[in-house]
Parts: sequence; C-alpha cells; structure tokens
Amino acid sequence: MLLADDFFLIAHDDRDGRSRLSARAVELGLAGALLGELVLEQRITVEGPRLRVLSGEPPSDPLAHTNLATMVAEVQHREVRTWLQFLGRTAVDEVGTRLARNGMVEQIQVRRLLRSSTRWLPTDINLPAGRVVRLRRLLTGFEPMRVADTTLAGLAEATGLTGHILWERDPSGGRRLQHAIGALPPPLRDLILQVESAVGDAVLSQRG
Repeated sequence: MLLADDFFLIAHDDRDGRSRLSARAVELGLAGALLGELVLEQRITVEGPRLRVLSGEPPSDPLAHTNLATMVAEVQHREVRTWLQFLGRTAVDEVGTRLARNGMVEQIQVRRLLRSSTRWLPTDINLPAGRVVRLRRLLTGFEPMRVADTTLAGLAEATGLTGHILWERDPSGGRRLQHAIGALPPPLRDLILQVESAVGDAVLSQRG
C-alpha cells in the first residue's frame, strides 16, 4: 500500500469516514505523504525547507506521475511548504479516488440541512483498523521497521495522530518512534519536520 493511502485510512474513522484530525491537518499530512512517495521512489529529495527533483522518470502510480510532472514543470518552486499547500488542496479527493479505484473505499455524500459533504467509507472496516494495529505492533514490538513504515509513523506524529495509534500507558512505543524518526534518511526526516511545522502554523492561524 502506498504511503498516502495508509495515512488516509488511519486519519479517517473506519465506520463513518469522519476525519480524526482537523481538515487542514489531514490535507497537510496527505500532501506530505504524497511527497514522501516521490522521495521513496527517488524522484525528489528534500533538503531542509527545500526540495529538488532528482529524476523526471514517471512513477508507476498515476497520481504520483501527475504530481512529479507538475514539479518538473514548476521547477522554480522549491519550497517544501509551497508544495504542501498546493498538493494539500486536492489531496483528500485524489487519494480517496485512488483508494476507490482499488476498491478499498467508496464515496458517499452526507447531507445536513443546506450543506452536503463528501466522505470516503472503507469497503471493509477491518482494513483501516488493521493498518493501525500493524503500525502499533511495529512501534511497540521488536520487529525492524521499514523506512516507509517509519515515515508513516513520523507523519502521524507530525499531524497529531499518534494518540490514535499508541496507547498512552505504553511509553516505550513513543520512545521507539522518536528513535526511529531520528534514524530516517535526512530527506524523509526533513519532510516530516516541514509537515509538523506547517500543521503547527495552521493551528496557530485558526486560533488567531
């Protein structure tokens, strides 16, 4: 499963499709995951607050292909925060559509008074729960974590999802998470820091 797909499933309730975070935090987390997919594919790299395209070779996933093509066409924009904002505007719908195409979720319209909203319900409620349990097991056990798993856990930490994954009474998971994030390759570690900073700024702006 691709990084943004995993984040999407963890960030939404498995029964009613409600977001577990603020809409902005979900958008930024998904945008970070989409960038992370390209880092893992070695198409881009992140260096502190900036990113750089390494290869224009199209990834196999159509959404990743589209995102990379946009970055190649807009090479003058190198700030990670710029791309988090840009990709975040459509990330929920695009990742939801990708999951729906693979039969993992279905789109529904929820109507309330004069407003309606889109939600994405899992076709199997065991799927999102299974992703959470898997990540919790990795963080609290002794299995080696893949780079993609650690990146997912780091994005969850950056957006405020860790409490949904780990039980507060088990601090060992939190310690292992921080150690694992610190051991990530610098581009992914820097990406997580940029997502965390963007989410923090979004929270402050909402309070203001």
